[in-house]
Amino acid sequence: MMGKDRMAQLQEHLRRCGQALLGKGLVWGRSGNISARLEPNRFLISAAGSNLGFLCDEDLILCRVDKDEWDGPVAPSIETGLHRRIYQACGDGAMAVVHTQPFYATLMACSGVAVGTDLLPETMAYLGRVARVPYHHAGSRDLAEAVAATAPTSQVLLLENHGVVCWGTSLEDALLKTETLELLCRLLVISRASNVRLNYLGESVMHSFRQHLQRPDKSA
Repeated sequence: MMGKDRMAQLQEHLRRCGQALLGKGLVWGRSGNISARLEPNRFLISAAGSNLGFLCDEDLILCRVDKDEWDGPVAPSIETGLHRRIYQACGDGAMAVVHTQPFYATLMACSGVAVGTDLLPETMAYLGRVARVPYHHAGSRDLAEAVAATAPTSQVLLLENHGVVCWGTSLEDALLKTETLELLCRLLVISRASNVRLNYLGESVMHSFRQHLQRPDKSA
C-alpha cells in the first residue's frame, strides 16, 4: 500500500511540475522531459512525445536506474538514458531531473556567451556553477555520457545547441534552478541588447555569500 501511495504522490508532483513548466513558459509544444526517483533503483519519467502541461498517469513511465528497462503502455522519453545516467552518476543526491528549452537559456546554449552566476543573491544561492555540455544528438548515448561526466560537478547544465538540464534533491529544487537560470539568461540577453554593463560580484564574493548562507545571523 505504501508503494502505491508513493507512486500516486510522485505522479501528482510530476503533473504539477509539468503544468508549472508550461505555465511559466519554460517548455513549449512537446518539448522537454521530466523525471523523479521513486525508489533507489526506479524512477518515473514523462513519455515520448508527451505534452508536459497535460500529463496523465499513462504518460509517466516507470524505469529502472541500473539498466535500460521500463514498464508502461507507451515508450519513455527519448532522453531516458540521459536521466538514468544522472541518477547513476550523482547517487542519492539526484532525486529529480528537469530537461527544458526555455527561450533565453536556450539562446545562451546556442551561443558562446559565458553565463556567470555571481550577479544576484538568488543566482549565487540556487545555481552554483553553470556548466556547458558539448553538442551531441538528442537521445544519443554520447549525450547521456557527456551529461553524466559533467553532472557530478554542476546541477545546472547548458546543452550546446539543445537546451537546459537541471537536477536536484526534488522536483521543486530542479524547477527552481530552471526558473532562476532563465531569469539570469534573460538579464544577459537584454543587457547585451541594451548595451547595459552588468556588475559581476566576483568569485570571492560568491564564496563569501555561500559561507554566509551556512551561518545565518541568529538574531535576525
